Amino acid sequence: MIVVCATDDNFVQHCCVMLVSLLTNNRDVVIYVLTEGLKPENQRVIEEEVTEKGGTMYFCSVSPSIIDRFPMPAGAELAHISRATYYRLLVADLLPQEVEKVLYLDCDIVINGSIEQLWQMPIDDYALAAVPQTGFGREAVRLGYPMEYGYFNAGVTLMNLRYFRKHNVCRQLMDYISQHFDSIKYHDQDTLNAVLHDQTLHLMPQWNMTSDIYAPGYQRQVDRQDGKIVNDYVTEKSNALAHKRHPLILHYVAKPKPWNPGCTHPLCLLYYHYASQTIHFAQIRPQGVLVRWWAAWKYNTSMRLSLLRHDLLATLKPRL
Repeated sequence: MIVVCATDDNFVQHCCVMLVSLLTNNRDVVIYVLTEGLKPENQRVIEEEVTEKGGTMYFCSVSPSIIDRFPMPAGAELAHISRATYYRLLVADLLPQEVEKVLYLDCDIVINGSIEQLWQMPIDDYALAAVPQTGFGREAVRLGYPMEYGYFNAGVTLMNLRYFRKHNVCRQLMDYISQHFDSIKYHDQDTLNAVLHDQTLHLMPQWNMTSDIYAPGYQRQVDRQDGKIVNDYVTEKSNALAHKRHPLILHYVAKPKPWNPGCTHPLCLLYYHYASQTIHFAQIRPQGVLVRWWAAWKYNTSMRLSLLRHDLLATLKPRL
């Protein structure tokens, strides 16, 4: 299994927790870490964590001059996004030519079991494989492609580098950014969806259990256009429900994440379970139980009130 991730000095702790969770549950893993340059002490920390767990790793340098041209999100809700998120667009050019397939993983993820089945997924006829986010078809409309393709989350991406090189996909991605600079909202994820929506194998949510799956109202999410349901995600919702309590890949998308104050994720402690198995971060501790309970109660209450308001307005609208 060949895994690629990206980090900067600000995300080293979370990169290490992700890699330790991966190596705790999987064997024979080769890891490429993409970076513009880490402090020597941070590079050493990652190397020691991976070596301790029996992994093989390499660092790949990314030229800052390339990333400088990319747009960064301006909204407060996306302020946690760093330049490193764009590195995945360059994987086919950065890695050795003999590497023909990789599994790209964001660092705000924990791997909670064997993912060999995901790694063995046949994608010879696709550029990549990824999990669509339920109810996010509106982003497809924003990007200008048919809603029926949905909109996938790029945090877990099985990439066919042979396909990328054959079709010069990296150049297509760069061209899209230069031509649509002002309309990009979700950075590299927008770019991958816009360029590769019809060249992507859709996976079930079990391979990327994002935070929205744990939010109230998830089961009601659909893609609608002109009042008609385009994607109902019935199969995807059933799959997510089956893996909700014991996810193989848990992805803490958006804030607050487990290490942020006020995290409401019901499985936030899974992050600390794997942090406790690291060499360098074993002593970090989560917020107290009462603080977490109060944050979760406020979040769930506000979400349910929002859903009630939505239903009330939908009921009243025909009468207006």
